[in-house]
Amino acid sequence: MPIVLKNRLPHRYTQSGMTLVEILVVLAIIAAIAAIIYPTVIDSFKKSQATMVAQRLDAIQKAKVQYLIDSQTDSTLTAYKDGQIADITALQKYLIRFGQQANQAQLDQGTGGTINLGNWDGAAYYTAAGNENNPYIAQYNIPTSASPTPAPGQ
Repeated sequence: MPIVLKNRLPHRYTQSGMTLVEILVVLAIIAAIAAIIYPTVIDSFKKSQATMVAQRLDAIQKAKVQYLIDSQTDSTLTAYKDGQIADITALQKYLIRFGQQANQAQLDQGTGGTINLGNWDGAAYYTAAGNENNPYIAQYNIPTSASPTPAPGQ
């Protein structure tokens, strides 16, 4: 019986995998794509954050209106008690999120700052926490400080 030798390719051609140069090229392509996409992602994140703040401030204003409407029929609800401004936290039960009363932590979640209820006569406002460089806060006319409170009856 004759001996048959298998035709084998040299060892260097049978290895599988990628060379270091190929890996570096792939990494360079990924880095270039990330450098192009990163500013867009950050910009859209800032936009969505500002939109969220504006939506929550609008919800607070609507809750104030609802509270004042209810106070016309319920004498226990009033923005003023004995000539003094009532505690704005009474408004909290009118702020509903996912079917439950929203607390301060839920109002602030995802905004990068603090949503302040303000006072009865002034608008709610937003205080940034390290987020002062968001240009959309100013572009969307989001109040960032409390408005002055006029005296009762003015």
